[in-house]
Amino acid sequence: MYNQNYMDETLKNIFSDPAITNIICSVYDQHLTLDAIANLLNLGSELVNIHLKKLVDLNLVKKVQKENQEYFIISNSKVCDSILMLKDAIQRIS
Repeated sequence: MYNQNYMDETLKNIFSDPAITNIICSVYDQHLTLDAIANLLNLGSELVNIHLKKLVDLNLVKKVQKENQEYFIISNSKVCDSILMLKDAIQRIS
């Protein structure tokens, strides 16, 4: 069932900080640890951890346990595809 409040809140969270969209797309098609994401994006682990918790709570990113290590992967690749399409569309009109 479609929930407008959930949708509005999710969009607000995704676009509230550019780091969040970068984190989402960093786990597009791969399992990465928190530290790997932080290193890839040149961000602090603490900041990445805060954003990942929010993204997991929103079901946009999944946390997977493998060999005593936590990995993260995007729940639906269409989220990242949509973010990239929106960025491209905005760039083309600016």
